[in-house]
Amino acid sequence: MTKPSARQERILAILRSRGPARVAELAREFDVSPITLRRDVEALARDERVVRSHGVVRLPSARRPGRSPRATTDVVVLMAPQHNTYLGQIVTGARESAQQLGLCCEVLGVEEGEPTRSAMRRAAAVPGALGALVIPRWRSAATVAAEDPDAGAHDAPPVPTVLVERFAPVGSVLSELDAVRTDHTRGVLLALRHLRERGHTRILLAARDDSPTARTIREAFLRLVPALGLPLLAEPLLSAPGAAPDPATPMPYLPAAIRETGATALFAHSDVDALNLVTQLHAAGIRVPDDLSVVAYDDMIANLGGPELTVVAPPKREVGREALALLLDRVERGGPVRHVELLPALVDRGSVRTIT
Repeated sequence: MTKPSARQERILAILRSRGPARVAELAREFDVSPITLRRDVEALARDERVVRSHGVVRLPSARRPGRSPRATTDVVVLMAPQHNTYLGQIVTGARESAQQLGLCCEVLGVEEGEPTRSAMRRAAAVPGALGALVIPRWRSAATVAAEDPDAGAHDAPPVPTVLVERFAPVGSVLSELDAVRTDHTRGVLLALRHLRERGHTRILLAARDDSPTARTIREAFLRLVPALGLPLLAEPLLSAPGAAPDPATPMPYLPAAIRETGATALFAHSDVDALNLVTQLHAAGIRVPDDLSVVAYDDMIANLGGPELTVVAPPKREVGREALALLLDRVERGGPVRHVELLPALVDRGSVRTIT
């Protein structure tokens, strides 16, 4: 065991007095480069004087204040609305990536109406919490607007936090957090270009208004249709406006809207609704793709119906993996806040016919 240098002795003294510390923060405190500080930490770790894990250094016997004495492994807390298959795929991607790195995961539900900062505090209370990946439950625009509290709004998050599949509104406190999501605007563009290339110019959108993804798709459709030189036949159609949607007939007025507008194609979010709509349209004498072409969004079950549906497929598991990478980079190096968007892909399964 080698004798620690003066700076290494100071590192040990800080850990004894303050507890675990981030390598990046120690580098700033000592006014040295992160590489230099990491060398010191690695030397101390070789002599088993410290334990280093994902950018955090602590004494071998040290336990984080308020943590259970059983917490010996860093834990990534995954917070997401429950019973959502789409978001569940994102959580799965993050969990798989964490397990490959030897990290433990704990999944907690985000309650209806729960402020995101409250969810972050619950994440910080998990024994051994290294950081949190949070998917806010923003069903309506009002819930997003209510996210910035007056008291303590600009306090640092209790643990490093990444927003997942959501970007907070520009200027809000939560927009100062790292975030990763699918570029849903790009997804709408892929669908419209695919339909236009097959000769379709009269396109309807059927989408809900109960999630940030749905609202982004609706806004992008309204903006991109005229930008691509296509006519806007009608406002996007909602699932059962003003009432709880019936899964069997989510839009009973859709067949009439298709006939009235002369639409030859339908872009539908989500693919669950899209398959139900196809069944509803067939009952009304409108066949897919002979009478109406369909592109769905999500790709959760679009290949399970008859016919299989062409879809825009968000990179769900990759979003989870990228979120974990952002979190570990935040813990390891800090630096500027990053907002990352991943591109979806179009999967052609033949539910769009070519108009000649």
